[in-house]
Parts: sequence; structure tokens; C-alpha cells
Amino acid sequence: MPESAVRASSALLAAGVLVIGGWCSAAAAGAAPAASVQERLPLRDDFACGQGPGGLKMTMRSNQEMAHACATAGEVAGAYAAAPRQAGAESPASVTVDGANWACVQKSELDESYVECSHADEMLSLSTYEPVS
Repeated sequence: MPESAVRASSALLAAGVLVIGGWCSAAAAGAAPAASVQERLPLRDDFACGQGPGGLKMTMRSNQEMAHACATAGEVAGAYAAAPRQAGAESPASVTVDGANWACVQKSELDESYVECSHADEMLSLSTYEPVS
């Protein structure tokens, strides 16, 4: 390892930065910082959108504003509730809202059954509403 790399590694280690193998490089002063992972990925939030058809709790994961995400959640939940299904069937259902096809499937986790509807990078969870006492 060249002496300059050893000095840089030692300086970084002394400053509390751990260097594991490979070369290190420093950005020139005044250079724009690299975009963080969060800035490169679309923002996705989980929104509690209240109760939907049949009293189901709606939770929407979306990169849209809350008002838009919850409005979409209500439309998808309504379309899912109205979709014809065979009694007792847990087969996937497909619903269309504003020209977008949403795939809805029954899931279970920790003895809780719920429906998950997804389209592109958005996901809606429909579960039994449990009031907090």
C-alpha cells in the first residue's frame, strides 16, 4: 500500500472512520456530496387510512401524498369488496381502479388474516379493525 494511502487510512481511523480494505478517496473541497440512498429511492410511507368497506382497516404504502394515497386506498378497497368471489375462496382477485390493475391476495401472519392489494410501487393492506380500549 503506498505511503499516502497509509497516511489517509490512519487519519480516517483516528477521526473515527473505519476503513476496511481497498482504497479510500476524498472529495475535493466544495464538491457536491453524492446523493444519499434515500434521495435516489422514491419516498414510500405507510399511511393509516381509517376504515374501508365492511369496517376493514386500510393501511396504504405509497410514494404519493397522504390524501391521494388514502383516496386510492378507499377506491381499491371498495373495488375489492365489490369483486365477485366464490364463498370461502382465498384465490387472488384482480381489481381495476383508474385504469390500474391491482392484484389482491389473502395472507396470514401471526394468526392474523389480511388482504394485500398491490400495484407498481403501492401496496394496500386490509385487515380487521381492532379498536383500542
